[in-house]
Amino acid sequence: MDVKTATDVGQVRENNEDALWVGPQCLVVCDGMGGHVAGEVAAELAVGVIRSFPFGEGEPQQEIAEAIAQAQARILEEASQNEEYQGMGSTITLAWVSPPRQDGQRELIVGHVGDSRCYLYADGELQQLTDDHSVVGEMLRSGTITSLEARTHPKRHILTQVLGSPEIEPQLVTRLLQPGSVILLCTDGLTDVVDDALLANTLQRGFQSANLAQELVDLANGMGGPDNITVIVAKV
Repeated sequence: MDVKTATDVGQVRENNEDALWVGPQCLVVCDGMGGHVAGEVAAELAVGVIRSFPFGEGEPQQEIAEAIAQAQARILEEASQNEEYQGMGSTITLAWVSPPRQDGQRELIVGHVGDSRCYLYADGELQQLTDDHSVVGEMLRSGTITSLEARTHPKRHILTQVLGSPEIEPQLVTRLLQPGSVILLCTDGLTDVVDDALLANTLQRGFQSANLAQELVDLANGMGGPDNITVIVAKV
């Protein structure tokens, strides 16, 4: 994989509560939340668990589910032992990409909690693979509101589950990847201001720029950068 990453505090926030990590076959982004520095702590705890998880010893889907469960347990444990961290949480979007098969295809497995997203760009089309675990995400899926209304809805940042919630139900998504496919992982600091059409237009240019992830971060900052922005772009 050819992987590009970028993260930025944005134009409004004082601290960057996002975290990311890229391993040999894993990509992960987390967006922390909570009072004071608790959001940063939650995101870093989650990424730390993923970084140390022994991927490759079992069935990939089960490993991803277990890694997310361990990240959940780690955040809850830390919050229970430190009053300052009570109520902290973090999104997580974790992508695992298999080695290429004989036909050149790879398998992508995504584990997801919260509203950080995973997209797949292939054959000129952009597809959002993850569902936002948010009040507005549920309204959108039920047909109560349109995608255009969702972008400015006042409840769009109210999440229904994150790491650190009492209970979580991670979403697992599996896809086969053709050579040349592009995987995009990002926090909502990107997608709150950059719509899918503009994302697709930027990804269409491929990896010709020095850092496509940084280009997307710069794009979000140019549109106000109201939140932390973290992007991982991987071409397979």
